[in-house]
Order: sequence, then C-alpha cells, then structure tokens
Amino acid sequence: MEPSGADTGFFQKTPSLPNQFCDDTSFQRCFKRFAVFLTPEIIAERGPEVQALASEVLSDEIFGWIRDAERNKPYVSGSGRGPFGEWRGELVTGEGWRRLQEFGQAKCMVATGYSNALGPFSRPLQFLRLHLWQGSCANVTCPSAMQDGAASLLHHHLNSEFLTKKLRPDERRAFQDAYSHLTSNRADSAWTSGQWMTERTGGSDVSRTETIAAYKPPDSAALASSEGGVPLGPWAISGFKWFSSATDADMTVLLARTRSNAGLSAFFAPLRIDDPLANTLTGLPNPKGRRLNGVRISRLKDKFGTKSLPTAELALKDMRGWIIGEEGKGIQEIGRMLTITRIHSAVAAVGYAGRSLGIVRAYARIREVGAGRGTRQRLDQTPLHMATLANMTAEYRGLMLLTIWSSYILGLSEHSESDRTGLSPALAVLSPDTRDIAPLLRVLAPLTKAYVCKAAVPLIFSCMESIGGVGYLENESQEHVNIARIFRDCCALPIWEGTTDVLSTDFLRALKHPKSGKESIDAIESAIRGAGRMKSKYGIPKQWELLERWRKLRHQIENHSQENLVDQAREIIWGVGDLLVSILLYVDAASDDNTVAQEIFRRFVQSKFSVSGSVGNTQSRLNVNSAIVYGGGEPPGVPKL
Repeated sequence: MEPSGADTGFFQKTPSLPNQFCDDTSFQRCFKRFAVFLTPEIIAERGPEVQALASEVLSDEIFGWIRDAERNKPYVSGSGRGPFGEWRGELVTGEGWRRLQEFGQAKCMVATGYSNALGPFSRPLQFLRLHLWQGSCANVTCPSAMQDGAASLLHHHLNSEFLTKKLRPDERRAFQDAYSHLTSNRADSAWTSGQWMTERTGGSDVSRTETIAAYKPPDSAALASSEGGVPLGPWAISGFKWFSSATDADMTVLLARTRSNAGLSAFFAPLRIDDPLANTLTGLPNPKGRRLNGVRISRLKDKFGTKSLPTAELALKDMRGWIIGEEGKGIQEIGRMLTITRIHSAVAAVGYAGRSLGIVRAYARIREVGAGRGTRQRLDQTPLHMATLANMTAEYRGLMLLTIWSSYILGLSEHSESDRTGLSPALAVLSPDTRDIAPLLRVLAPLTKAYVCKAAVPLIFSCMESIGGVGYLENESQEHVNIARIFRDCCALPIWEGTTDVLSTDFLRALKHPKSGKESIDAIESAIRGAGRMKSKYGIPKQWELLERWRKLRHQIENHSQENLVDQAREIIWGVGDLLVSILLYVDAASDDNTVAQEIFRRFVQSKFSVSGSVGNTQSRLNVNSAIVYGGGEPPGVPKL
C-alpha cells in the first residue's frame, strides 16, 4: 500500500446538489397542497417555471456571486471622508451582492406576491420560490422582505376607500410612485426598502424612540424632487437609527416622534434625491447627480453572520419624507409591515433548512464509512444515520407546512373575496371562514416566526454535524456545500423582527386583547376543529387528543390574567404551535393517505405528546427512514397509530 500525500491517495467525492423541486419531497407536497392555481394554463406555466428556478439558483454563476459577496463585504469608502477630510459616506457593495440583487428582482421575488391573476395563491407561490432562492441569495432576501412590507403598507393606503380619500394629490403621487417601484418586475426599476425602527434606547422596544419629525413644507424655490420628478415630503426627520439593514436600499419606512407628542408616527422617504449642484468625482458638474437624503452612515455593523448584508448605524438630519397614516398611529402602520417581514423570516429559516438537508441527502449517497469486519457502507444504508436524518426531515416537513400555510392565510387576507370553489378537500379544511382570516393572521405571524426560526437553528446545526468536520468548514471554494455560511446567516432570524421572547409576548398580548383577543382564540379553535373534517383511512388517533389538549390551553389562556401568564408565554406559543403543526401534518397525510406522510405525522405526535415509540425491526425501520428522507414508493412495514 502506497502512502498518501497532498495530491495522492483517497479524496472524498464532492456531493452533487440536485434540483430541490425534484429532490425535496416536503417541497413537492407543499407545492401540491398550496400552490393551487386557478386555470390549467397557469398550472402548466408555473410548475415548470418553479422547477427551472430551482436549477438556476444552483448555477455556477450564482455560487460565484455568493463567493464574491461574502469575500468583498460592504464598506464605507475612505471611512466616510474624502481626501481632504470632507464627509462623503459612500457605501460600496461588491459585484456579487449587486448581481444577486438584480437576479432576485428580475425573478420577481416580491412582485409575484402582488399578482392579482393568482389571487390568494400568489403568496404561497411567492414564498415557495423564495424558499428555493434562500440558500443561494447571500441575504438579499432581507431587503426584499422589507421591500415587500413597504409595498403592502403603501398598497393598503392606496386601495382602502377610506384611507385614499385622505391622501392629497402630491401624497398619492408619491405613494403610487414608490409602490410601482417596489412591485416592479424589472430589475432596472425595482426598489428595495429599509425598515428603520431600532434605536440605542431599545431593540424591539420602540417606546423611547428619539427620532423627531418636524413639519416643514419647502417653499417652491427650494422644492427638491426624488427620482422621476416626484416631490419630496414635507416632513424633516432627524435622529439616530442604531441597527438599520438594507443600507443600500432605495427608500425606507421608519418611526419618529412629532412635535405634537401624539405618539410615534410612521414615515417613508427615498434614500437618494436629485441634486442639481452635484459634481462628478473629478469635480465637474453632474446634471444627473444624486445625493443621500439627509442620511449619514455613522458606521457599518460587524456581525457574526449576514456579513454580505450592509447593516449600519445611521444619523439622520432633515431627511425629507411623507407621513403614513395618522399622526401618532405609527405602531399600527408598522404592524402591517411586521406581519409580512415575520413570515419572510420564517420562509428564510425553513429555506435554509431545506437547502441544508439537500446537502446532507447528497452527501449520504456518496460517503462510505466502516461497517465492521473490514466492510464499508454508504451513509444512506446506515440505520442510525438514516434514523437521524429521517427525524430531521420530519421536523422540517412540519416547519415548512406551517410556514406555507401562514403565507396562504396572508394571501387570503389580501384577497378575502376570492372564489373558493374547486379547492381540494385538504385545502378546503385549511381555509378559514372569511371572518376568521384577520384574527387568525394576527396571531399566526408572530407564532410562525417564533416557532420556525427558533427550531431552524439547531436543525441546521444538526445538518452541519451530519457531514462531519467538512460541515464546520467555510467551504467558499464550493459554496453549494457551505452549510457553515447558512448556519451563521440563519442565526440572525430568531433575533431580528422580534426575539422569541418579544414574539411570545406579542402573541400573548394579542390573545388577551380586551376587544379582539377572543376573536383570535376562536379563529385558532376553528382551524383546529377544521382538521377533524378531513377524513383518513387511518382515522383520527385517540392518542392525539387534539381537542382535549386545545381545551386545556384555551382554559389556561382565558382564565388567567396577562400578568400571570407572561412568564409562560413561550410555553403557550409552543403549545399552540405544536397543535397547529399536528393538524397540518394530519391533513397532509390524509389528503392522499400517503403512508410516509402518515409516519411523519405519527412521529410528531410521538415526540410532542408522549405517544409510544417505534416498532418493527432494524431493516423495516431503515426502509421507512429512507422513504422519509428520499421519498419514493410506499415502504413496507410503516407502523400505524
């Protein structure tokens, strides 16, 4: 036997990452369950389009852009100063980051959600596409999420009969111009948006916001204009924002106080404005010159993950903007954005998990390990490894179903009058009554974000562990297997847009609200009871005790004060989350009486509700676990509840 060397001996074959649309059974089932389009023509168009996207996001070009975005991190040119000491503050982003932004805009990652032709199914389609894109986007979906939130907020004001009457012509023009850019399907005209709430006085707690907006309408001589000749807003906003993602965005939505002390108000403002006095870098007049709109980058944040994403501390001085809604009602306005961005966070988390599991599946197909007595065995034939991957896959299935169901409820809230005839039996029982949509979404957004994002981090870490030491490496030379990058980036998701404690408190506050709390509780109960209308040849297992578990939770919520429940908020949100995931897994399995889906449901009930463990011998359990991980035919020996 010859000794090995740096270039001789054994080299592990690199796993080939397959198209996730074809390889990921959980994705396929969610696509079938929720991407129910209205005509055969749309179905024929959208299915192949999503499958093609799943291939495009795995291209060498995309991974090259990721590598460039990670290596060439954003920075402020000259530390913010020119050669003679004057302030410039020019943000510089890498070529890879900009290309990934353009790709996401060209693929209508946000615009898809505003397709009226698809009605409420536009949202599941949008988020299923984002699910595929997440592992390859190098965090450009963060500004996309805020772009979506800003678009939803402006759309609400432009299309509400009551609110649009309050808009002056110049306001309506500014709102419409921004909305058109935010939902554009052209990369050269689409905008991203920031969402600037956080200040030094608190993270998610904005009650001590120190940013001030003063009403200062410019006179006609001083009237500046944003891109396209849209006049700038009459409010001048000054303050300091402590943690502002999407620093390279085209506009932002932010909170500020007004002189009336009526409370916090919401504003939107373009980040750059026309400047007729601007010069080129060499000092010559620049008729197309633009400058930052009263924004100064104090410094960029140095983060554990999301390093390609420019996140900054920003000083604002007379930033011109428009108020959104009524003065002092900014928290209510921002709530609409948070619903969107929190669901985006869950989609990002489960998207990262889906990509990580794809890497693990591919690795298990090619990696051989010792099996005793001189024999070798592939990991996908190893009982313990496959049992581990099957449990991880089953957990991912539940997280994905909850996330895409939440996106469907969001779609229903935006298209409440849509025709529901022709829905599959599974989707029919998962579609709440019109009166329940808004109160259900009110609690579903924080629940989904908390439940999914928190679980995704250890799940992705388990994926990293599953490929051994290589999983811990920064595999920038082969980004398609770089789980370490995915793990670092996913760790931000349980923190931004509300930590788990903040979300649990929001959830509890919504359930205990004196006016609308009972509506949300009733909406949850209707969703849970709706699962009982779904018939399965396996029946409803007695061990599940679904209604009895919900009855106890409801009693706990309704019969104690908010003050006496606050330390149990995590327990409550997880209890409700477990019940909702269980009904989604049950309905999914009952939709076609798929034995593998039934086994995933059984395992969830077993792990969450202390039902008896697995049965059968090692080989039969290996068959079942392989079917869970890789899909395929109905395996023999699947235990029934």
